[in-house]
Amino acid sequence: MNSNNFERIEFLPEYDLYSELTSMLDAGKLQWRDKNNNSSYQICLNSTKDDPDNFLLGRGSLYYDWDKSKEVDGELVVPPRENPLKEEDFTELCSVYKGTHFEKVYNELTKHFVVGRVRIMNLRPKQCLTWHCDDTYRIHYPIKTQEGCMMIINNEVKHLPKNTWWKTFTTSNHTALNASKENRYHLVACVIGEK
Repeated sequence: MNSNNFERIEFLPEYDLYSELTSMLDAGKLQWRDKNNNSSYQICLNSTKDDPDNFLLGRGSLYYDWDKSKEVDGELVVPPRENPLKEEDFTELCSVYKGTHFEKVYNELTKHFVVGRVRIMNLRPKQCLTWHCDDTYRIHYPIKTQEGCMMIINNEVKHLPKNTWWKTFTTSNHTALNASKENRYHLVACVIGEK
């Protein structure tokens, strides 16, 4: 059922991305940590022309540099990026995904939408995102989810079932939470426009 905040997409194909993701992580082709061993909990499918195979470049905020965050007087200080990136900068599929279902998904998305970052997001057990607004709406594809994993947009709470495509109108206040005991993985595409 569609609402003002969530709209089911029926025309995109279903893929078993969970098996592919775990296989790539187990083989060391992907990792959730950067070169400084910082956890990112986000992996990008695409990157920029200047850094085309950096699947960690687009993680987190485009405006703030979380890699340079530090605690000052008990407060977390996150400086702005020296050269902020834009969603439009993320045009290159990282080569690690060539020949995988992730490449098929990326190609299918770009047939129908103008996308910015396309990320795999890991929301760990007992975690919740901040209440925030995005600049554009997002497309979500739950790769692994279970009871207790929900998105909240405005005051509407919804569990998005595994292997279903959703437009989520996240330009309104929203969050996601994982009240389960297992990781929750979503493929999330930032939509700049439709074709």
